[in-house]
Amino acid sequence: MADKYEMMNTGNLHKALAWLAAPAIVGLIVQTLYGIIDSIFIGRGLGEDGVLGLAALAVAFPISYLLICVGSGVAVGGSSFISRGFGAADKERVQKGIGNMIFMALAVSVFCTIFGLLFLNPLLTLFGATATNMPFARDYMFWIILGCVFQILAITLNSVVMAQGNAVYSMTMYIVSSLINVILDYVFIFEFGWGVQGAAVATVLCQMLNVAILIFYLYKVSKLNFSLKWIRYDRPAFSEIGKIGVSEFLREGSLIFMFIITVWNINYYGNDTHIAIYGLINRIFGFVFIPAIGIVQGLIPLAGFNYGAKNYARVRKIVKISLVWAFVFLFVLTAITYIFTAEIFTLFIPHNPELIREAVIAYWIADVMVPIIAIQVIGSAFMQAVGKAKASFVLAVARQGIMIPIMLIVPYLLGLVGVWVAYPIADFLASLLTLWFVVSQMNALKKEEKLSEKYKRGSSPV
Repeated sequence: MADKYEMMNTGNLHKALAWLAAPAIVGLIVQTLYGIIDSIFIGRGLGEDGVLGLAALAVAFPISYLLICVGSGVAVGGSSFISRGFGAADKERVQKGIGNMIFMALAVSVFCTIFGLLFLNPLLTLFGATATNMPFARDYMFWIILGCVFQILAITLNSVVMAQGNAVYSMTMYIVSSLINVILDYVFIFEFGWGVQGAAVATVLCQMLNVAILIFYLYKVSKLNFSLKWIRYDRPAFSEIGKIGVSEFLREGSLIFMFIITVWNINYYGNDTHIAIYGLINRIFGFVFIPAIGIVQGLIPLAGFNYGAKNYARVRKIVKISLVWAFVFLFVLTAITYIFTAEIFTLFIPHNPELIREAVIAYWIADVMVPIIAIQVIGSAFMQAVGKAKASFVLAVARQGIMIPIMLIVPYLLGLVGVWVAYPIADFLASLLTLWFVVSQMNALKKEEKLSEKYKRGSSPV
């Protein structure tokens, strides 16, 4: 613990950032690669229907993402509650927090399952499903929604592991379950011929495995001495977790509006092929973006610790290092995907050169500004680390907020190409807005630093 404190307080910032970010990056790489391999199996395993299967995954994504947002909301709200319990050595608070997290996860899971199954077709239609890809999207999402309790529980319980600082256990769990998921995907799709349903069933089974691994952690690895008696409703704890959780859900879920308007435009100006292309662009973007997300996982605790310790110069240095790292990673990975764009898309959709050409052009246009998104993600995390919750929320949803009016105007003028053009325009404008916030806050830190130095010298502030 002393070594960790020294690293956060006075240690080399490059090493500290790498130490904090590495587990998150490894875990995200494994999970994202699984999603990419899943798409490759569906694109190749469904034969002539491969494009429809990929289009179905694209229109099903927002529902899957909303389920993740629900789990994240419970996890973030609960993690905030129990972390303060850990810090205060308040065992009762920790027990109430964990118990009410699980209670809430089960409650929202039941609601999501019932609501999702009752309104599955209208939801898929809302998110852009067409008459041709609807059967595939419905087959996939039926199983995902049916098993969503395991997905939400896994996210919730994993936050308890992370709150105890056991990132390695969490990372190992995701690596193991993702590898098993890939194996089951191959068996169910290619050997059993279950198509998109096979991919969904494999996903649910591995989420069940995650829950089992996490329950084992609570009972056998953690020193919490977990008991089922903790799982009972406590109004103050439930309410506090819920308030924070709803805020997190709204923040993350705002991405859905951008997705809906994008798919609507693609359906209007294009067809199922272009929906499939959009889904694949998102898959590749998700992989390219992993290092930036990992860096954020290191930035927030590192900057927050030093801000609390009034090491303002160190905070500014952390932000600068994080920006440079994120930009370099995004630039290099984007460049690699630009060089091998055709080869990457061929992995998903072989023997279709015309579609590949369209996909390459769309990707080159849509992702040309990806490196500068480093400003957005690091800027938002910086605001969160120093307690500027409102600014962090504004920056987190800025890209979506800017994208919506652009997506209404540019495709109207340019057609389908305008859908792809809207992305770099929104990225550029959102990055400018974020940069203004970051510069303003960095200047504020300089002023706080000067005031702190005057106090240390025994002078009174002006």
